Amino acid sequence: MRARNLIALLIAVILNLSVTLNPLATGHVMTQTTTTIPMLAGTAQPVSTAPGNQTNPHVECNLVSYTYDDLEGSSTIRYFDLVTNTEHVLPGDTLDRLSDTDGRRIAFTELGATGDQIFLYDLTSQTTTQIPGLLNSDPAIGGNLVAFVHRGGTTTSTFEISVYDQNTGTVTQLTTDTLMDLNPSVSPDGHIVVWEKCQPDGTDCDIYSATQTGPGAFTTRLLSGEGEDRTADTNGQLVVYVSNQGGESDIHLRRVDGSNDMRLSIPGDQRDARISGNLMVFESQTADRSYDVFVYDLSTARFYQVTNTPGVDEQLSDIVAGCDGINRIVYAKPGPFGDSDVHSFTFQLNDSVADQLNDLIALVRSFNLHDGTEASLITKLQDALAAINASNTSSACDSLTAFINASFAQSGKKLTAGQVQQLVQSATQVKSDLGCQ
Repeated sequence: MRARNLIALLIAVILNLSVTLNPLATGHVMTQTTTTIPMLAGTAQPVSTAPGNQTNPHVECNLVSYTYDDLEGSSTIRYFDLVTNTEHVLPGDTLDRLSDTDGRRIAFTELGATGDQIFLYDLTSQTTTQIPGLLNSDPAIGGNLVAFVHRGGTTTSTFEISVYDQNTGTVTQLTTDTLMDLNPSVSPDGHIVVWEKCQPDGTDCDIYSATQTGPGAFTTRLLSGEGEDRTADTNGQLVVYVSNQGGESDIHLRRVDGSNDMRLSIPGDQRDARISGNLMVFESQTADRSYDVFVYDLSTARFYQVTNTPGVDEQLSDIVAGCDGINRIVYAKPGPFGDSDVHSFTFQLNDSVADQLNDLIALVRSFNLHDGTEASLITKLQDALAAINASNTSSACDSLTAFINASFAQSGKKLTAGQVQQLVQSATQVKSDLGCQ
């Protein structure tokens, strides 16, 4: 998926979602008013449906990792190759659980009599490395970092967040308090770690982040504190999480610096939000109060429904965007015998040049410019759109160049520098997709 300017994405959300926009003290609410959400076209595939519980699935490109519990005392980490349709079992002590993967390595927890440990399995060399320390669990991997929960601190019931740097082999503790720090997630580039910090009884949770500024050096900040906030995830630019601050459990988005809080208020409760590139996946409560899997595309502000299984609860979904031009979701759902199985869903989203131009026109209109300035900019985009419809790529490229030049000419006059950056970046992306010289 192409990268777009973050503010442009958030504005596109407001413009294209058919929403009611209301200011909040911390941001805005986007209320989904469309009652019909289209089913997403794609290919569903069972990953693991063996007897026993298959849970906690994670996906990166063509690889799915998950926990397999045979319900007879043995628990192993397995991974499934979606290209070869083959399943593999990681070496362990049959007391392994809670894995995460970046497509090259799998981090997982191994239960032990003296304290749980985290191991890192390299798929290429097929070797396993222990992360230093005991009482560690629930790893998340991204870039050079593995974040995890460490039980210890002032009491054995204290839960802290630590990170392991694969480059240096060192562990850095990010939190030191008497609260419960849980459920870490790491951006794909390893620069951002997010987690939830709760009271000792597990309630009143807030979202925190840590930005890596150098080896072993991090800047920590509170991102949210307005409600019961849980299950944070980040793509490195945005943090997505679930909060009940609006009266029900809704999806929230913030920039990684904590600004621009946006709430997607759609019917029912939402849970298990995850983000990859411009795509989010989550489960949403439907009319029969069961949970189905949904996708939200930030670049077009469109919702899609992935599953439609009345009376069946899908859960713990994960997503990867733009792997070799396709996107994948994995999730767990009840099997036929009361256990839990893992399934995947592979899909593509056709975001045409025409769609991009229409999004860019909507972005210009959102700035509420003087009529003459707005008309001048939009005319150039409409000329590009007409040229595309006439299969005249050369003219479309010329119109986009004229639009970019006109945007620069208005910098500091009718347009702010930030607005110019949004317009120019979006138009440049369209030119790249067209193959303009």
